[in-house]
Amino acid sequence: MAKTIEDFQQDLEFFLKEIASPQKPASMYEPFRYLLDGGGKRVRPLLVMMSTLACGGTPGLSLNAAAAMEILHNFTLVHDDIMDQSPLRRGRETVYKKWNESTAILLGDMMIGIAYRLLDKYNHHKNFGAIMSSFTRGLIEVCEGQAYDLDFRHIENITMQDYILMIEKKTAMLLEMSAEIGAQIAGASHKDCMALKTFARSMGIAFQIQDDLLDMTATGTDFGKVVGQDIVEGKKTYLIVRALEKATEPQDKALLKEFCIKGGLPQSHIVTMQDIFTRTGVYDDARAEVTRYTQEADSTLMQMPQNDGRDMLEQLLKMLAGRKN
Repeated sequence: MAKTIEDFQQDLEFFLKEIASPQKPASMYEPFRYLLDGGGKRVRPLLVMMSTLACGGTPGLSLNAAAAMEILHNFTLVHDDIMDQSPLRRGRETVYKKWNESTAILLGDMMIGIAYRLLDKYNHHKNFGAIMSSFTRGLIEVCEGQAYDLDFRHIENITMQDYILMIEKKTAMLLEMSAEIGAQIAGASHKDCMALKTFARSMGIAFQIQDDLLDMTATGTDFGKVVGQDIVEGKKTYLIVRALEKATEPQDKALLKEFCIKGGLPQSHIVTMQDIFTRTGVYDDARAEVTRYTQEADSTLMQMPQNDGRDMLEQLLKMLAGRKN
């Protein structure tokens, strides 16, 4: 019987629970279990397994790499939450908030080691060197993306080109390397590998713009974090960059300038910012960009041979494009 996305998710959850089984010191592994038990969409590990299948490989053989990608992703979240002082993640207290910053920093460090240990299981694979190289390159680039994100909070004039570069590194790169590693495990051709990387990059950009949009439009219950948190934290999201380009009313421009100078605004300004985004058509622009990048991803995916793996990737793309949280 052919595997489904739900089957892949179940396999992943079981495998992640095994990795996070109780160990000592409890002060380190309890937060690790808490983090992985928090769920999430598991987009990156699913991409690894689906890409392996799309390239004619056996998805079960990519479980270690899939888990490594999920652990790497969660590592970035743990450290991002400290830098952003975010109280909630997926509707629960963030690790640094529930424990403390020292525990969260150490946990992130340990998770990088665990991810590399999982990848070392492929040390007899013909593409082992390429797999490790892809993972390391992605790790470095996602850190570069976070550095840009932090830098941008202190720079008033950020262009859309600057923003796209930042999210290509911070968000899209993890999806791109997930697809690439899945293809490498399957022994894919260079052509198929490149097609999957391009597909995942476009999907990643769409995913981040959608995330920026949801930060201001989703309900707190659905989204799992405080609505408008990006405004409070002073993040230069798609919405902010586009509003800076489009705003013409003096009071709108003044508030956006205040946001840039102060590195964020109090929660009391969220409704006003929502009104600016609505009146200037920024929300509509964001939705159009999500659609454009999603269509680019779909067009690239159609270059791959039709099989169960490609069908799953297309299903995943549609699911992400239509998400409400």
